[in-house]
Amino acid sequence: MAKITATLVVVMVAASAVLAGQGKPKKTAVKRHSASAKVANTSNREENTLRRPYAQLLISELNSEDPTRWSDRMQTHASVSGFVTNVSTGEDGDLSLRICENPKIEGMDRNHCFVAKCIPEIPCDLPPMGKPITVKGITRYDAKTGAHWWEIHPVEQVEK
Repeated sequence: MAKITATLVVVMVAASAVLAGQGKPKKTAVKRHSASAKVANTSNREENTLRRPYAQLLISELNSEDPTRWSDRMQTHASVSGFVTNVSTGEDGDLSLRICENPKIEGMDRNHCFVAKCIPEIPCDLPPMGKPITVKGITRYDAKTGAHWWEIHPVEQVEK
């Protein structure tokens, strides 16, 4: 009888402990990012970017695309070359590059230029103004008031 009572007490204590734990929220471990984890994430991103296929487009080809009708020639990721004719920093920290077919083009000529944007998370190493550049990244059409041009945003790679 004493064994049965002792066993019953142990089972009741264990059951009450299990039931008491069900009402409490579980604590999740907070992940701390180390410098080595950041380096690993950066190198993984760079490896994926290097393996990604980019459609090689001329500025005139990019600008001739109808933003409302996606064609087989267009790809989500594109590589476009030209000359840096303007660099500015936006309020959001993005570095905006105007890249044109000719280094002597002034202003935003939508037929011969496009915009490339480097974001703070993927910084760009740029050549001097007027020098050739190839940017690789995601194609977008900026339809904001006053814009209406093709962009590479964000730029994933820069070749000088």
